[in-house]
Amino acid sequence: MQTDYSIRTEIQQPMTYQSPGAILGLELKDTHTHTDPTIETLRTPPVKITPASLARRAIANALDSLIITLLWLTVVLVQQLSPSQFSAANEGYLMVTTFVYFFVLEGLFASTIGKRLLHLSVVDRSGDPCNFTSSFLRNVFRFVDWFPFLYILGLALALTSNDRLRLGDRFARTIVTPSSKKDINPPPAPFLFH
Repeated sequence: MQTDYSIRTEIQQPMTYQSPGAILGLELKDTHTHTDPTIETLRTPPVKITPASLARRAIANALDSLIITLLWLTVVLVQQLSPSQFSAANEGYLMVTTFVYFFVLEGLFASTIGKRLLHLSVVDRSGDPCNFTSSFLRNVFRFVDWFPFLYILGLALALTSNDRLRLGDRFARTIVTPSSKKDINPPPAPFLFH
């Protein structure tokens, strides 16, 4: 019976932990400053936005102009008009087609067909893809950038800007940049299956 009592006494005594340094008589101090843990979120870190070269932008714009011209010629042929019968109504249609083409594609995809072929996209200052508001602003001023002809004003403004911004980009606060390469193996979302 006495043996059982001694076992219970040993179990009921609080256990203390001594570090290996304390057992050997060495005093070890933790001099590391502890900080709060870093929590990963789904938000990507800020990125440096590199403006696209003017040559790539010019080629993309030429491709887009070719597509718009083909759309315009299709309408002219459907209406059975000859190009010599070019009227103010057709000129208005060409302007509307140009605006709608750039506005819709950049608003939906942050890129037109020409920009997509040359791996360019339109982003805002935070690096987010162009939205419809930004697309509207940058494309309303496209007609001003065209003055006096062939984007002379837009080219002059882009050459004098560090970020190669034409007037429409300045008002919309957008930048045309090389498209980022998509990661074929993105990290899994951490909270989807918990």
